[in-house]
Amino acid sequence: MGVMNKMRENTSVVLYVLVFAFGGLWVLQDSGAFDAMGFSTGRDIARVDGEPIPYEQFQGAVGQRIDLYQQQGVEITPAVRARIEDEVFNALVDNRLREAEMDRLGVRVSESELRDAFTGPNPDPIILQIFGDGSGGVDRARLNAFIADPESFGGTQEYLILLEQEIAQSRRQAKLDALIEATARVSEGEVETEYIRRNRRATADYVALRYADVPDDQVEVSDADLRGYYNENRDDFERPRTFAVEYVTLEKVPTPDDSAHVREELNRLRADFETAEDPAAFVSASAYGEGEAAFVPAADMAPDLAEAIYSDLTVGRVVGPVIVGDEGLLARITDVRAAESPSVRARHILFATTGLDVAQRVKARLQRGDIAFEAAAIQYSTDESNKARGGDLGWFGAGRMVQAFEEAAFSAPIGTVVGPIETQFGHHLILVEERATQEVELVQLSLPVPSSVDRLLEEAEDLRYYAESEGSGFADEAGRRGFQVQTANVTEEQQAIPGLQIGRDALRWIRRSETGDISDPLDATTSFVVFHVTDVTPEGFRPFDEVKEEIEPRVLLEKKKEVQLARLREAIQSSGGDLSAVAAAVGQSVQTLENAALNAPVIPGVGREPRVVGTAFGLQPGATSGAVAGNGAAFIIRTTAFTGGDLAEFTDEAREQIRTQLLNRKRQQVLRQWLQNLRDSADIEDFRDRLL
Repeated sequence: MGVMNKMRENTSVVLYVLVFAFGGLWVLQDSGAFDAMGFSTGRDIARVDGEPIPYEQFQGAVGQRIDLYQQQGVEITPAVRARIEDEVFNALVDNRLREAEMDRLGVRVSESELRDAFTGPNPDPIILQIFGDGSGGVDRARLNAFIADPESFGGTQEYLILLEQEIAQSRRQAKLDALIEATARVSEGEVETEYIRRNRRATADYVALRYADVPDDQVEVSDADLRGYYNENRDDFERPRTFAVEYVTLEKVPTPDDSAHVREELNRLRADFETAEDPAAFVSASAYGEGEAAFVPAADMAPDLAEAIYSDLTVGRVVGPVIVGDEGLLARITDVRAAESPSVRARHILFATTGLDVAQRVKARLQRGDIAFEAAAIQYSTDESNKARGGDLGWFGAGRMVQAFEEAAFSAPIGTVVGPIETQFGHHLILVEERATQEVELVQLSLPVPSSVDRLLEEAEDLRYYAESEGSGFADEAGRRGFQVQTANVTEEQQAIPGLQIGRDALRWIRRSETGDISDPLDATTSFVVFHVTDVTPEGFRPFDEVKEEIEPRVLLEKKKEVQLARLREAIQSSGGDLSAVAAAVGQSVQTLENAALNAPVIPGVGREPRVVGTAFGLQPGATSGAVAGNGAAFIIRTTAFTGGDLAEFTDEAREQIRTQLLNRKRQQVLRQWLQNLRDSADIEDFRDRLL
């Protein structure tokens, strides 16, 4: 261990950023490094099984993450900061749980393993980062020089100790992950099943009776039916504590004269900016911006700027002037590269949680071309924040929307209406208008627009004062002042309000409020928002009378399903299962399904029908099913042929590729489930609401 001792005694590496770059929050968490850096530990952001996570440690990690985001050109809005805080909090809690588990299991890194990580044939990634030779290896001469004369690299002994701890902990973590991942197994049967699922295609004939074709007046839904459904599915109507709020937003929009003056000045600079050999130096010299080029994905740009940029990605082009919030911008494109993750520009129409039938009818009108999407959003959407703009959500990337909405938007073909997609906000129809798979490097020249913040704050304060003191009511006072009042329901655990870029402070205020409370003006990035709490509903089950209208369409659908299944079964019995005779008996024609796939169980013109497609794959060619209850119709299906997916054509190379993919997927699932089990069994005290 002579090398380690020599390095400990004499050297240090500037590790402050590297620790975070390699995800080593656990090092700072358990090494006392935050104390060494001057942080006190007087308050706790959390306790995990009684072990504290200091607030100052959390804030230090948040600050580091924010610095990294800003270096990438990301604007730290209240909503972005809240997301960063959640990411850091969860990472610190998970690392604390991992630490305890590694201690329990006796996972250790020996001195020889640590030495090998520095000077062995397979050095740690951090050593590669510091002493890389530019071609994927280690510059051994530099490494040896570092060992011989560590002071030539600067720093102090504490940084070296952090470096050792980071490497030791990453190796220890890798051992733990390997131990957990070793429980994942993939059988030959699973590999072959996956090969068939990906490659086999089925052709089949079918007869379908759509549930929607049964007129409403041909089925009877009694109050007993509704109550029976409610009692059997009561868990579906469980709700957390919920706050009904109304609010107004005061946009931070400069006056027309202010904007015109800024545009004039930027237009004067545009020609020189466009021809400058060094645009960054030009900006710095002009004192209108920092002048640093930075890659920015579409989702992190203001909508107007993104629209202008992505209309033409020619390197060297100058965009602007564009007024964004309280500044005017010129932006010069200096490079273009593939984005790490795509961004999309989309519109949506939001329907109430009870509006599934309406959503389906509107979608049918959109698909027939009876109405434009923008017009439908203005007419039907309940999302007041964007309905006036035709449901325009602008550009967004991963992590900006709730999961179900995001998955649908990122998988939707451009120009195709998808949905209805159900989220906690209701049912959405989504239209993706553009998808950006590239991100651009920009040099931006900015000029501030005179601020109207003081005026807006005064208007917001007046609204609150007169609504409370005059007794006119929040909505009436807001209307008198020309503000549009919007409404939202906010649950106890909700982390965002659609259409508002609010931070944790606004959500915390709502959670701590009582009926009738009116907030101070709260910052929402491009606006100020004032909330009025109109009702607070305690957690529990929504009462039957409240959900009756929501239940009725579900029960109606079940009744129609019973009608169509009964018709189909009767036709099957009377015709002996002959498909043409069944079709004639129910007044339908025999349809053909071609190239059906298990991994894409869609029947054209009907929709996703995994049970029906699965039934087709479970039949031998020539065999006919009984009545199958699909999602949107009752089916009888006869498989006629299979193509592809022949195990005789399953090569060793393809077999190994699928095995590796399945194994990696299972390993990730095992790790996620293992960590979730640790969380579920741990006593985690969360003090964010008290401190943030």
